[in-house]
Amino acid sequence: WVLGEVEEVLSVLEETQLTVQSILGSRYVAPLLADAEAWERKLRCFSDALDEWLALQHSWMYLEAIFSAADIQRQLPRELKLFAGVDTMWRALMRRVHNDPTALRQATHPGVLENLQRGKATLDEVQKRLEEYLETKRAAFPRFFFLSNDELLEMLAETRNPQAVQPHLIKCFDAL
Repeated sequence: WVLGEVEEVLSVLEETQLTVQSILGSRYVAPLLADAEAWERKLRCFSDALDEWLALQHSWMYLEAIFSAADIQRQLPRELKLFAGVDTMWRALMRRVHNDPTALRQATHPGVLENLQRGKATLDEVQKRLEEYLETKRAAFPRFFFLSNDELLEMLAETRNPQAVQPHLIKCFDAL
């Protein structure tokens, strides 16, 4: 599972944050000050968690497609292990969200923001290592510089299938 349309949630979040700010700015807030400040903190935490969640989801979806290829798994075992840890956390989180899709409750659940930040940092490291791996392949065979990262990854993932690699060869050897 992945998060779908979040525009409505973001709209309600912004509207609620403005309402809480208005309440905090009121001179009659004294009896409700503690509650209003608690809501402000909760909404800020929700906003931060949602931002991290969407960033992590974007990285996870990109890398999940890459690490589903057996050849890539075999060539990058350390990166696969890092990705698998985040993947396990992601699937457990999304299973919990599927069972209880209350956005505010799930995003402000204790430890969620920290897990999302840690997962995003791990996926950033995996993506950096993946780029370094592609650079070593390009250094070994300079014609790979004519391919995008996605095309090169697709080629490397399908090394055992010449028909799958063939469409990319034209870019490597164009005008020769």
